[in-house]
Amino acid sequence: FQIEGMSIGDSALDYFSEEELKNANVEGYKDKKFLMLGIWKEYKSYDVLQIYVKPNDSKYEIYGIAGVIVYSDDLEACYKKMDEIANDFSVIFKNLKKQDHGRLINPVETDPYGGTYDLVTFDFMNGSRMQVSCNDWSEKSAIVDSVKVEVYSREVAKYIDSKS
Repeated sequence: FQIEGMSIGDSALDYFSEEELKNANVEGYKDKKFLMLGIWKEYKSYDVLQIYVKPNDSKYEIYGIAGVIVYSDDLEACYKKMDEIANDFSVIFKNLKKQDHGRLINPVETDPYGGTYDLVTFDFMNGSRMQVSCNDWSEKSAIVDSVKVEVYSREVAKYIDSKS
């Protein structure tokens, strides 16, 4: 599965300059096992891409990719787009384990003010995961509401599960 032509295991340097990667918006959990590099550019389908890499990896190997579509003033459209993508995935990946997690509270590390997200996951036999979510960030958060389409290696999926 690819997002904007990128796959897990690729080097982000095949798609971005080292300067773009070093200047990316960096997010991640406090332990910094993985960094999420947010890169705003003009993409075919998304407003921003988030690339999961390990700190100090000079090759910038991709362990996870997220495409984000911003819905800053239209949360209803956000939920509608999430449902549309989840339904498309259900048809394309009908043999994958699908789980609709419903509405969840954002982890304190990502939104200490209590935002929520609706999440549908699709798990591969090898432990990697695809997921789609609509993120309703709290008003106090600096992050805008969005749909996220994500693909994670098994390592990142286990890591994120450990943070939930």
